[in-house]
This record gives sequence, structure tokens and C-alpha cells, in this order.
Amino acid sequence: MKPVLSSPLLAILRSLSSGYLNLLAFGFFLPFLFMAMSLIPMSIIERVGTSRNASTLLTLVAIAVIVTATYTLMESIRAQVLERMGAEIDARLTRTCFDAFNRGRTPDGGSSAQALQDLQTVRRFLGGPSLSAAIDAFWSPLFVVAMFFVNAAFGFLILGLLAFSAAMSVATHYWVSGHLASAGRLDLEANEFGLAVSRNAETVRAMGMLPALTERWYALHRDGLGWRGLAQARASAIGLVPRMVQNGQMIIVYGLGGTLFLVDQIHLSVLFVVLMIMMRAQGPLQHLIGNWSQIQSFRMAAGRLDALLRGIEAAPKPLSLPAPSGTLAVTRLVGGPPGMERPVINDVSFTLAPGRILGIVGPSGAGKSCLSRLLTGIWRPRRGTVVFGEQDLAHWDADELGRHVGYVPQDVEFLPGTLAENISRFDPAATADSVLAAVDMAGIHDIVRGLPEGYATRLGGPGGHTLSGGQRQRVALARAVYGTPRLLVLDEPNSNLDAGAEQVLGRTLQRMRDAGSAVIVVSHRISLLGYCDDLLVLNEGVVQAIGARERIFSRLPRLREAAAPQPAVLDLPRTGTGG
Repeated sequence: MKPVLSSPLLAILRSLSSGYLNLLAFGFFLPFLFMAMSLIPMSIIERVGTSRNASTLLTLVAIAVIVTATYTLMESIRAQVLERMGAEIDARLTRTCFDAFNRGRTPDGGSSAQALQDLQTVRRFLGGPSLSAAIDAFWSPLFVVAMFFVNAAFGFLILGLLAFSAAMSVATHYWVSGHLASAGRLDLEANEFGLAVSRNAETVRAMGMLPALTERWYALHRDGLGWRGLAQARASAIGLVPRMVQNGQMIIVYGLGGTLFLVDQIHLSVLFVVLMIMMRAQGPLQHLIGNWSQIQSFRMAAGRLDALLRGIEAAPKPLSLPAPSGTLAVTRLVGGPPGMERPVINDVSFTLAPGRILGIVGPSGAGKSCLSRLLTGIWRPRRGTVVFGEQDLAHWDADELGRHVGYVPQDVEFLPGTLAENISRFDPAATADSVLAAVDMAGIHDIVRGLPEGYATRLGGPGGHTLSGGQRQRVALARAVYGTPRLLVLDEPNSNLDAGAEQVLGRTLQRMRDAGSAVIVVSHRISLLGYCDDLLVLNEGVVQAIGARERIFSRLPRLREAAAPQPAVLDLPRTGTGG
């Protein structure tokens, strides 16, 4: 196993070091061009003012135009190169980070929204004007040397001003970093809360919850603004003296220059050069000080991004394994939601052979959905094993395993895309025949016929076609059976289906069983359990009974009484429609 880098982000920047070094060397010429631009006004005063020669004036103006155009062009080229460097960093990191935080690898429980924001913050800084200012600040000593050539007094003056600006910058960092961190955390909480409200907007409006939720969101937003305002107030208080010095530096330069002129050490025309060079030398530092919050945000974002990349490198790389086949064997399984101390599933064991259907029943809160997530590899068990064929699920590459697993969750959502794309799991190699086979297996031709654009109807996201609860479950079933997976796990797949749609679901289960798939169905309705070969009764995360369907029916009177011709409900009554 290769060693984990102390800073993966730094390693990426190191691979681009030649580009940044070229930009740094490129920036070496900009100070000289700027100094040449500042010398031209002095030359006009000294030469044209004494000779009154029009040709000299035209020559100096032409030189000024050329120098200015060259300086502007070089700054433009540098900005474009920095933008491309930022795009290159984005190209190297975006897919990796998107994949990582959607696998739940964000450090310290961070959210995917935070990870995306961190990536954008790093990219903008490494390809934006703040880095240009940092490069210019690196060459600022050239202006200090130039000032010493003009007069040592000006050199010491600019050294003092630069040291003062640097000290103020450090003070600003220590005074506002904590407040900015608090503001960023609260802003993120407010954004996530707002997105959660938006996802449930219909329910929120129907139950009159919006006013209270608005106030709660505004409280988070207001607190974030408060911390940011406090940081800004502190930064402004610290920056008051530097701004006063900056605004008064013309007076300082003229006062010092006038004194030196009176003792015959300089000519008055030199003051134009001194003032321009001094402003140019301080400009980058002033930019960094003025945008210190961005630099601080970059530092924190880079730290979190580094932690994310280190987690990716530390994660083991699973060996590519053949398609799973054979019996699904669950042995002493213990687990629960990530972050929860007390496990929900306790010591669950069972086996399921290919070509059989296992029904899981139990009261609400028994852990049925938790068990479904553990069996599909969504959550990792704390103890115990889930072995499919000859290999533990944890040993498979998640993407390779996912192609052999079908899953229908209780809450079905679709990604922005067409019906065909969602059914095919956005597989770029999907064919029309494979999509049609999944639609036929799930028996949803009636849904496809009723859509405005058939298979091309867009689902999910803004402007997506709205499906009913029953339609969502049936389309999700087609997505789950796409490619005839070896393991099919359905969590309450009939909670919104009517009797007719439930019969179609039952036929799908039988066809998947006949195809040799191992099928697991979680359901409250006894009618669907009639299609199962085996039953597992779960209560408080513990297996109460497991075995053939008839034997479990006979052992549990409640199930036997409910196994009537009319559809019944084991626990909580649910009503719905098939579409």
C-alpha cells in the first residue's frame, strides 16, 4: 500500500509547479515595465519642459503607449494562464471529490455541499486575482531597491510602510479567523436547512409549517451575518490606521521629498516616480489585506479538501471480483446508521439461495429498512458478515457490486434526466433493448404510454415530470431490475400500489426468482408475502422467527389470520394508488 501524502493538494500543485514558476518568472518583468511607465512623466517634465521640443514629446508619448500596451497585454496573459491553471486543478479534483463525498467520505461529518464549496474556493483562489497579487507582492522588493537608488530616505520609508502593512495583515488574521469560521459554519447550516425545506415544500405548505421554518432559517442566517459583521467590524477597526496611512502617503512623500529638495538631494520631478512606485509596491499587499477573508476561506477550504483527499488515498482499493453467484449468507450481523452509537440490528443470521424470495416483516421501528441498507452495502456492518457466493460484500468494489444489485428504497427520488436514463441507471453503455427488457420485467408499459414524451420524458429537478407515489415505486422497480441483478432488495415496494399494480409487482418477483436472482422483500402487506418462499420476522433488530412461509404462518397466529384473500396490513394501515 502506497504511503499517504501529508498534503495531497500540495502534491497536485507540485505537479503544476512548472506553470506557477513560469508565472512567477513572468511577473519579474512587470515591475520593470511599471517603473518604465513611471519614468516617462518625469522625462516629459525634465526634457520637454526645458527643450520645448515637440518631436521629443511625441517620442516619449509613443514609448509610453508601447510600454503601457505591453504591460497591459502581459497582465492579461497572466490572468488567462491563471484561469487555465485553476481549470486544470478543477479538472483533476472535481470528479474525485464528487465521487468521494457521495460515498460518505467527507471528514468530520462534513456535507457534500461543504465539499463542493471548498473545491470552488480553492479553484477560485489558485486561478484568481488574489494569487496574482501574491505574485506581485513577491516582486515588491524590486521597488524597494529602486527607491534606495532614488534616495535612501525613500527606501527606508517604503520599507517601514510595507512592514506596517504586513503587521496589520497578521493582526487581522488573528482577530477575525474565529469569527469567519463561525460565520461559515452557520451559513452552511442555513443553506442546508433551506434546501431541506425546499425539498419538502409541498408538505410544509400543506401543514402550515412555513412561517415557523422561515423564522428558524432566518435565525441561522442572521447569526451567520452577525459573526461575519463582527469579523468585518474588527477588520475595519484594524484597517482604519493602515487606510489613514495609505490616504496620507502622498502628503508623507511630498513632505519628505520637499525636505530632500531643499537640501538639494533630489529634483522635484522625482516625486512623481516615487509616488507611483510606492503605490505599486504597496498595491499587492493592500489587495491581500483587503481580501483577507478570501485568503482565510481558502486556507480553511484547502485544509478540509486535503483531509478529504487523504481519506481517499487511505481508503483500500478493492480487488476486482467476478460477478457474485451462489447463496447469500448473513452471519451474526450487527449494525445501524452511521454515527449512531446503539446498533439497530443485533445478531441477525440467515441464508438465501438464488432463485428464492425472502419476505421480511415486523412492526414499525423493527429495523427492516436498516437491514435492507446493510444487505445492499449502503451501510457497513459493525460486526458480522454478508457473504454473497464466496466473497464478503465489503470486499467488492462498490461500483462493480452495484451493477449486480437492485434496490428500491422507501422514499424514491429520480435524478434530473429522461425516463430511459433513470431506468438504465445512467449507464452510458445502455441499449434500447436493455431498457425495454427492464420495463417489460417491471410491467410498467402503462406508465410509459401515459407520459407526454414516453421514454424521453424528463424526470427529477426543475421542470421534470411529476409522477405519483405509485408510479415512482414502479419506475424505481424497473431501475432496480435493470440488467437482471443477482440480488434484488425491495423496501416497502407496494406501500403506494393498488391491488392491480401489486399483482404486477408479484409477477415481477416471480420472474426475477425464475431468472435465478435472490430476492428480499420488506413489506407490511400480507398479500405480497404470498409470493415469498421464506419469511423472516424481525422485532427490535432481532430475528424472532425465520423459515418457510407456511411454517412461519402457522407459528404466528397474527400472520395466519391476516393471510386472507383480501389484502391486509400487518402493522400500520397504508393506502395508495398504483399510478
